[in-house]
Amino acid sequence: KGPDQEIVTQFYGGDVEQVGLLKIDFLGLRNLDVIDKAVELVGGGLDITKIPRDDKKTYEMLARGESTGVFQFESSGMREALRQVKPTEFEHLIALSALYRPGPMAYIPT
Repeated sequence: KGPDQEIVTQFYGGDVEQVGLLKIDFLGLRNLDVIDKAVELVGGGLDITKIPRDDKKTYEMLARGESTGVFQFESSGMREALRQVKPTEFEHLIALSALYRPGPMAYIPT
């Protein structure tokens, strides 16, 4: 039981889906903590909603596959996809993020 006496269970996701139940994955991410700490380190005056999405140097860096530490863009396969696509705008990153999934990934040339 959980802290409020609610029933808590854990089952293999495939088994849950086979009996027709909803499978929910809870992933632990520290990325928001890293962003919060970075804002704190620069004095807290940074408004992350004002960061430009059209910074040319950022896209040049990503086009070289330099994305270590960037959520969903740091795997070796995604870095290679970045080098192939050479994104120049935010929409390219959205498309890459959507395509780099087990099903659609088969359509990304290697």
